[in-house]
Amino acid sequence: MGDHYADHLPIVRVLGKQQYLLASLLAMLILLPLLHSAEVLRLIMALLLTLLMIVGPLSLSARHIDFFTSLILGLVMTTLAWADVLFDIPFSAQAGRYVTVAFFLLLSLMIFRRHVFTNNEITRETLIAAVNAYICLGIMYAFGYFSLMQLNPHAFNGVLMADGSFPACVYLSFVTMTTLGYGDITPQTQVAALVCWSQALIGQLYVALTIARIVGVMVAKETSR
Repeated sequence: MGDHYADHLPIVRVLGKQQYLLASLLAMLILLPLLHSAEVLRLIMALLLTLLMIVGPLSLSARHIDFFTSLILGLVMTTLAWADVLFDIPFSAQAGRYVTVAFFLLLSLMIFRRHVFTNNEITRETLIAAVNAYICLGIMYAFGYFSLMQLNPHAFNGVLMADGSFPACVYLSFVTMTTLGYGDITPQTQVAALVCWSQALIGQLYVALTIARIVGVMVAKETSR
């Protein structure tokens, strides 16, 4: 089985596009801050993670190794998420957060490598994939911050982080990755500071590498003409 081995499958043709993954990621970013009930938030989170477990690996179906690796990790992630919702098992919630961090990291790296770094054509799918990889990095760090808050409620200082909610961690993640530096949330421990500066660094490197890659491919294509 090589590249594009699953392109003929109906589910890949329907849901295996980067635009569906982008819609799912945006749904998570937009819906979760609007939920105020912790129980409802956990339920919607489990539903969204289940959706991402489907569309994420399908967007990588051209390579069976990427597909099955991300699918297996996604299955573990959603199993733990639903175990937390249905049975309220503390271990499931804690382990689920770590697996979710790994899932979004893997998804981001695979999308970037498959659609941006090794692609010699700049298409609409390529550009959407670059956005998806960036958002996946942001969500990954959001779950990382959320895990830190569960281990140490005083890891961050700020009004938004007072309740340690996941939407606040999403806000912190993207503010840090874009280096806006509002200053309304600040790390209070060495580990929290390490995670923050690493995200700021990775965010800037991602933008620089992505732009360099896209421009390089376009210049090479024009030169070959």
